[in-house]
Amino acid sequence: MTLTDILEEPVRKYVIRDVVRLGERETVAEAARAMKENSVESVIVVDEKGSPTGILTEKDILYRVVAEGRNPSETRLMEVASKPLITVSPEITVRQAISLMISHDIRRVPVIEKGRLIGVVVMREVIGDLVKKATPLPDIEVPEGVRCPFCGSIFNNREILSKHIDRVHIGGGLLEGAVRR
Repeated sequence: MTLTDILEEPVRKYVIRDVVRLGERETVAEAARAMKENSVESVIVVDEKGSPTGILTEKDILYRVVAEGRNPSETRLMEVASKPLITVSPEITVRQAISLMISHDIRRVPVIEKGRLIGVVVMREVIGDLVKKATPLPDIEVPEGVRCPFCGSIFNNREILSKHIDRVHIGGGLLEGAVRR
């Protein structure tokens, strides 16, 4: 499978379905505990009906709560969650999802199918999978030795390099402006 093939796959294949959901009236402290307990970097904020209304990320906690001196035990999720919620369909391509995340400067996007949250697509997971499936490049062999600054030739030691420079480059008119390769 080529990188182009992967980029054209539906984003459905990359959805993380195990999502933490918390109500809008929950506190940031409760969200932080839930993130820690579930080893996640975000929670989906839902209204009383369970419909997603926003997302709270570690960055939101840091910038909108800690940096502003707010009390996490008193600050409600509806006050600091990122809104409006940018969502995608599970049928869009990986390429489209990456493009959307880049254009909105976000790293995760909820996936909605038939009006219901089915999970989240995370940039790191998608990109990481692209790297795992990408065709490996051959190792590049770096020659050992000392490289001539004029022509790039490799020599075993400085003494041989010095003789080369004297004989080929200086003796060849380098100081007069002629450069031989």
